[in-house]
Amino acid sequence: MRKIISVFVALVVLTASLAAQDCNVDLLLQKPGTWKVGMKGSPGGTATELAKEKKMVEAIHNMIKSKYSPTGVEAIYHGTYSPAFPNMPGNNFAYSIIPLNYYCDGNAFKIVHETPTYFSINANLFSAEIYESPNFNEAASGTGYHYIRDMPVEKDGCWYFKERDEGFGYTPTRQYSCLITYNSKLPFAYVTRKEFLETRKVILANTKRESASHLKDVLDRNELEKGFKEKEYKNDPEKLKKYMRMDYESTKARYEKLLADNEKSFEPAFNKIESQLKTDETELSQPAIVKIDPQDHLSYLFTDGNDPMGEVPIKPNPGYFNKKLPRSSPQFFWVFVRWNYTDPIATKFTKDILKAVDFTVLKNMLGK
Repeated sequence: MRKIISVFVALVVLTASLAAQDCNVDLLLQKPGTWKVGMKGSPGGTATELAKEKKMVEAIHNMIKSKYSPTGVEAIYHGTYSPAFPNMPGNNFAYSIIPLNYYCDGNAFKIVHETPTYFSINANLFSAEIYESPNFNEAASGTGYHYIRDMPVEKDGCWYFKERDEGFGYTPTRQYSCLITYNSKLPFAYVTRKEFLETRKVILANTKRESASHLKDVLDRNELEKGFKEKEYKNDPEKLKKYMRMDYESTKARYEKLLADNEKSFEPAFNKIESQLKTDETELSQPAIVKIDPQDHLSYLFTDGNDPMGEVPIKPNPGYFNKKLPRSSPQFFWVFVRWNYTDPIATKFTKDILKAVDFTVLKNMLGK
């Protein structure tokens, strides 16, 4: 009882002390914040699934509250629950916090209306597409795969991504994320260099075919028009001769050259792929990290994880998921936070909220 009274008195003294001082950033960093329930997310799944997912989101909120008290912010929290999608073995549901900063209006404390800072713990959802396989035969540009920017590093059953500076509108922001998974495995798979090269061959062929299609259309229309003109001028050979020389033949020569030039323009890219496919099998079996060749927009270069322009192609890993589990069971968690790293209040929120994430608790929820 004495301890409770002491804590209450301390809070009263702190509040009185803050009120007596001019409002400034240092005071904002000490000002006790508040929790606020956010808008309800759209319910998804069956009633049984939704009830279980809400219970888990509540458990995550209690985990966070046990170690984090809002400071300098109004912490708006809520749960979201997505409907069942046939390509996903489990439903996506998430717990999130939007921390709205306090700010000084003269000597008064007020709350901002928006912020780029955002924290979430997501079940069965990741920032990149990991469930849908791309259709390479329809792709006519790019790598053909979904991708991530960096390969995560595994430690104690969690996969940590590099912090990345990102622009959020005009606000400088940074992102932190990690995956909590079964048995130190990933819910997606890396694409090997060989797979990437073979896919690029298909995409390059599609690109060449697409770029040539309008040229072929012009040639086809030219032949069609020729047939009409031959009928129109069947009794006037001079007019037909003039049309053939001035229109038909010049158009045919021009677009056949363009078609041949188009064919030649793709040859270097195809040759590079064939050359790369002849390299050592050990090298070809390595995960691909790629970027567009700055000297050739039709080609990609292999690079490493230190290249800021690198992309890591990924594909679904259906073997990761236990399809016998209920759809409401989390099979992995993705922890994400974005914040304005030039803002001391947002930076403090990020440090404090990540300390409140109990990775052991989340690991124990997997498959439940």
